[in-house]
Amino acid sequence: MEISETTIVDGTLYVLACFSLLCWSAILLKAGEIGLNRFRNGRFIRSYRARPHHPEHDKLTVRTQAGRVYQAGAQTAAKARMQLAMHSGRMEAWHELIERSLRQQILQEKATMDSGLGWLATIGSTAPFIGLFGTVWGIMHALKDISAKGSASLEVVAGPIGEALIATALGIAVAIPAVIAYNFFLRQNRRLAARLEYFANDFLHTAIEDHLTQTAVNEHGDTVTK
Repeated sequence: MEISETTIVDGTLYVLACFSLLCWSAILLKAGEIGLNRFRNGRFIRSYRARPHHPEHDKLTVRTQAGRVYQAGAQTAAKARMQLAMHSGRMEAWHELIERSLRQQILQEKATMDSGLGWLATIGSTAPFIGLFGTVWGIMHALKDISAKGSASLEVVAGPIGEALIATALGIAVAIPAVIAYNFFLRQNRRLAARLEYFANDFLHTAIEDHLTQTAVNEHGDTVTK
């Protein structure tokens, strides 16, 4: 079964059109996701700085990235206080466990933020080559038709080759926004991750300060924390 050059070129254009739809869908979804995460993280971090020990918790902020990081650290800190109340131990070891819990949660948030960017990178790198394939195929068959007609005038050459070049133009048009969006979202994700790391450091410092304060109080009381 022989496949005509029109079928190949049209198929290439359809593939690029699907890539374009997928690209813009990913761009809109990631833009909304980043904007929402930035707003919710800012809201939760402001609440935490106002009340470090009891930040405002509601169904909206608990699902934020900063909220999940806070919960990971708070759960480990609560377990540390419970264990130290029941058994003697070194709080410094729990400081390391709290830090590890915070970092693991941040890594999970980074993986979630980077999801979807692979599609943009793939589209940006492959779309020009797919368009070029359609163009080369169209030009090849256009030259065969010109050879069969025995004429190489401008009227005969310009039409088929001009139609074949549309595939390359469309491939570049699809790749440009994909590459720009990929680089932009990558920078935004790094900024969000850096803000989460700053927040995690603040939480860890607060936990250590609370421990030192409690130790100083206990040294003048009945119990001494080791």
